[in-house]
Amino acid sequence: MNNRTNKPNPARSGFTLIELLAVITIISILLALILPAISGAMRNARDAQVSAEITRLETAISSFKAEYGIEPWSEIVLTEDPSVTAWRADSRTKLRRLFGSFTFSGQIDFNGDGAFTGDPATGNGELELTASECLVFFLGGMKVGTGVVGFSKNPLTPFNTTSENRTDQLMEFDIGRFVDVDGDGMFEYLDPSAGQATPYHFVSSNNGQGYNPTVGHYLDGSGKPWKRDSHQIISPGEDGRFGPATPLTPVYTPETELSGARLEEADNITNFSGGRLN
Repeated sequence: MNNRTNKPNPARSGFTLIELLAVITIISILLALILPAISGAMRNARDAQVSAEITRLETAISSFKAEYGIEPWSEIVLTEDPSVTAWRADSRTKLRRLFGSFTFSGQIDFNGDGAFTGDPATGNGELELTASECLVFFLGGMKVGTGVVGFSKNPLTPFNTTSENRTDQLMEFDIGRFVDVDGDGMFEYLDPSAGQATPYHFVSSNNGQGYNPTVGHYLDGSGKPWKRDSHQIISPGEDGRFGPATPLTPVYTPETELSGARLEEADNITNFSGGRLN
């Protein structure tokens, strides 16, 4: 009689080296396949968010035109103390088209710093608004604290910040995305991309009279500005860089391969050229 007892094999204590290497290899392959897809999906979602906001800015500009009969400009010089520095003629002409009864007299604290010296860098009573600042000023109104309020409905004092009777803001800005890149006290606006530090670029065709060649804008393949009779809105994209689009005016067509320094433009998001430069 066989009295031997069948004993179970001892339990395995772990993976062999070959099995571990196989698992690591499989995981690496999966990551190589999945990560680009995740990155692409995140980029597409971010681009869609920015594009949607650009559409809202477009709507706000259309509302501005419906109210005032013209589109906002991307260049203007505001004078806080006309007794020190007189209003510039071209700025007077522009503001008269919006506020026909404004007298251009008296001190106005446009940048909300409690003084009437204009840009702190010059102290001459003037604020020369950049294209990005014009976008916020014309669609949002006067700076008050960390935000903006609509213009006063009093035709004599449209820039009064204490009047209760005010125009509606044409764009609902997220004040958490206001910045002051040039330090003059006037707001620029960042797109909603996480970590964005460069504001939207806005440039007007001066209501069809033509783009100022010193203010950055894009030309199409025929050498004419995109949106030649209205305006361009450009987000710098994920890298926060416009590339040589500003202050230069490079030709861009969808067929153009962006290379070299112009790769910085490839992720720019716009209101023309299908919404993206590349």
